[in-house]
Amino acid sequence: MTRGRISRILLMLGAPLALGPVCIPVAPPVATRLAFTNLSVRFYAALSVRPHGTDRPWSTTPLLAPGADYRADFTEFLANACPGSLDLRIYLYRRVDETVPIGLDEAEAVESTPIVAGEVLGLPACDVALVEDYTLVNWEAPEGIARVKIAQATEIESRIRAMNLFPNTDAVWEVTGADPALLPAAPPARATKQPIRGRVTLTNGIGIENIGILLRSRYRVRLDDADPSNDPDVGWSAPIALTLTDANGGFQIDRPAGVYRVEAFADGFLFSPPWVDVETPLQQITLLAQPQP
Repeated sequence: MTRGRISRILLMLGAPLALGPVCIPVAPPVATRLAFTNLSVRFYAALSVRPHGTDRPWSTTPLLAPGADYRADFTEFLANACPGSLDLRIYLYRRVDETVPIGLDEAEAVESTPIVAGEVLGLPACDVALVEDYTLVNWEAPEGIARVKIAQATEIESRIRAMNLFPNTDAVWEVTGADPALLPAAPPARATKQPIRGRVTLTNGIGIENIGILLRSRYRVRLDDADPSNDPDVGWSAPIALTLTDANGGFQIDRPAGVYRVEAFADGFLFSPPWVDVETPLQQITLLAQPQP
């Protein structure tokens, strides 16, 4: 479109003519979301966030069980579409009764005081780059330590490294112990649960009853950033939940949205696939059972 034609359109709309180039505002290409994942094996995690340099109250995620994930638009979570920089607080909690597997512990109660409580202020965010997901991952670590990887493989991580904000090989935010000044009044509410559903059938579609189904959570100890193809410290936990298939071969395990491995087991059967790695919520899983002599 020529400048003359643009001018005629502006005149018809009653808009004043501009002598310089016409500038049309462009909306940001993405809506930035907070994405927080707890890849600890034992400890429950919560994250508090606020835009840096404001007096806005802290916004806190639900309390995430091992393997669980929380996502929310910054607009909804912070009333700010994409803050230039962020303040963060991390909290880790020990479960009251660790003798019971997580998914079989009906209450899943945690101790009232966190074993980790730490803070970092002025963390680079949208002043550096717009990202679709501002990711934070709490890694598995020894008791009393939180290791949080922030905005991995983005320009924001590059800025964190350039600032030497976290002076370690992985540029990870590491917090040891609980700062008394940061202790919350009570743990946040636990994340709501989502159903993980599926069926175990023969090749003819007939469901099989009393097949064992177990669930494991994802964990990550660290990541060798120098070699992304080499990730030896990632795996799956001991079983955290167990159920049996019903008369139609169906099963359901309720867990917070997150990253899990679903496995089938029974004497006299092989299963295809033997397990399914899922990121919930998702559609129904189907496992095929093959009788063995």
